[in-house]
Amino acid sequence: MKDIAKQAGVSVATISYVINNRTDQRISEETRKKVLQIVNLLDYKPNSSAKSLSTSKTYNIALYMMPESSLLKRSEQLLLIEALSEVSTHYGYHLVIQDNKEIAKLNHVDAIVCFDATLDFFLRIGDKNLVPVIAVDCLIDIPWFFQICSDYKLLKQHADQHFGEDNYFYLCLPPNNELLKSFICKTFREVKFVKDLTDISEIANQNCVYNQSALKDLMAGKEHSCYIPYDLHSKMDRVYRCIDFAINRIPDMEHAQFV
Repeated sequence: MKDIAKQAGVSVATISYVINNRTDQRISEETRKKVLQIVNLLDYKPNSSAKSLSTSKTYNIALYMMPESSLLKRSEQLLLIEALSEVSTHYGYHLVIQDNKEIAKLNHVDAIVCFDATLDFFLRIGDKNLVPVIAVDCLIDIPWFFQICSDYKLLKQHADQHFGEDNYFYLCLPPNNELLKSFICKTFREVKFVKDLTDISEIANQNCVYNQSALKDLMAGKEHSCYIPYDLHSKMDRVYRCIDFAINRIPDMEHAQFV
């Protein structure tokens, strides 16, 4: 790194900021490009093992998901993987997809994300591991776990403004988590859980609102439907921030967060 700093005419700290993609430091694009060009020229590769020893971090985040047979739910899982992977890479982490059939103690990760899981599945992971376990799109009735879900109450406000209060169905892929399923049913007067095309045909010509991307193409062109999009990357950024809070043991944070 000293050799790179000497050739680039900048400090070693600046080299570290560029290599680690630090966005909290003001570095010109010209300097950033120069540093990366010299890094490439000298074939410099950061030693991940040394970095882990110096920081006590592995820079890995594990992701567990439930086994799914529904193509709609599998597509929603893929969208989440893509977004979480991009956010993890942005912050210098590697996303590791775990085998959901083999729940064991993970020694090679700093945190675990559990997506759309049953309470039992989540607790089995939590019991096996001492690293932070973050629940995404599943509610866990245990206050010290971070839980990040879609903001269904805000979604209902938008739907009420569009269709009139309670004058519609809320369409949703069926969650594996019973607490979340109950919460959704309490938030909306009429809920239709969609597993396949048959479920959609049953409510033809009725007002429908939905926000999951997997349903977008199925409902495209339907006159009485309303798609209320949300930014999945922003949601995954919130997941990362909760991971960072948990890893650094920042106290007094609100653990149940709706995005």
